[in-house]
Amino acid sequence: MNIGMMCLWNAANGPSIHAELIGREWVRDGHKLTVYSPKIHPDARPTLQKDEEFVIRNFSVDVIIPFTRAAEFDYNPVLRGDYRVFVAQNVERLPAERLLEIFPEIKKKALTVSVVHEGKPPEDPLYYKLQWDAIVCFDERYRDYLINYFPADIIHMIPYPYYPFTPGDKIKSRKQVDLPVGKKIVFSFGFRPKDIVAVLPSLSHLAENYRMRYVVIANPESDVNILREMEDEYPFLDIQVRPLPFDELNKYLYASDAQLIHRESSKKYPAVVSSSVCQTLGSGCPILFHESNYVEKAGDEIIKYKDFSDLEEKLSLLFDKGFDTGRVERFLKTHDATHIANRFVDLFRKLF
Repeated sequence: MNIGMMCLWNAANGPSIHAELIGREWVRDGHKLTVYSPKIHPDARPTLQKDEEFVIRNFSVDVIIPFTRAAEFDYNPVLRGDYRVFVAQNVERLPAERLLEIFPEIKKKALTVSVVHEGKPPEDPLYYKLQWDAIVCFDERYRDYLINYFPADIIHMIPYPYYPFTPGDKIKSRKQVDLPVGKKIVFSFGFRPKDIVAVLPSLSHLAENYRMRYVVIANPESDVNILREMEDEYPFLDIQVRPLPFDELNKYLYASDAQLIHRESSKKYPAVVSSSVCQTLGSGCPILFHESNYVEKAGDEIIKYKDFSDLEEKLSLLFDKGFDTGRVERFLKTHDATHIANRFVDLFRKLF
């Protein structure tokens, strides 16, 4: 099957991770994929991943507030593209006005499918002018608002994909990333320094009883000054600022005793999913995540904590007792990228 997909790609954000997970799986399964992606976009934080040969960068976005509009858009690759299905990821963050101009031509040759990442109804009126053949959302929280704007029979629920279960060797990985073998390693990554600062007092309590290092790799586009100010107060803190390609990310996950994600519920978006969990669960590294709407649909494949006292208790238990990855393996049998990519293909065939 020939598929065209307009999306962020090789960018450190949720829609890009989703696109990469299913897109690369389609390619492995023998489908022909063409990706149309921005050269510049406010959401495109660097990862150092190299683009594949099927990626065409043909538009640029300078601003996304109040609405996403293109600073540049070359229509020709999209209009001349060889695809029978056209997929758009996170339309709110794509240049809708330019897409609308060529949408009739796209619909003449392809099924059109929107993958909804928007956690609430977008304010841009152009969002609702695109008449999709199908809309895919992750769960009923998204569907509950979509049915107010689009026909119910075109809305389909397909969960967010996860990387497959591919655990690694802890000792070997620690040597590769130069981490001490004899310490407990807690790991975080991303671009929200304030989330890191929030957990430092709790980790300081644990550091009184465990030889521990907290490794934080911050995206270069985040404000790390606040973290730098904490280094003297919390000597177990190991801050590194750089893009983190997926292969290197996995090495840190393999090397760690726990991945810690402290994130309060999103007040702006009622429907949200943690792409970080989807990206990293398959490593086998236990994930501790603060109870919030980011993980309200998650089960025992991750460890949720209610407050900082609960975090200390559960992380201590994890250090002492370890983690049963069997629950992760069972979960990923129906949620990994291979399974989810196939569900998309089944939907495409059903639409045809």
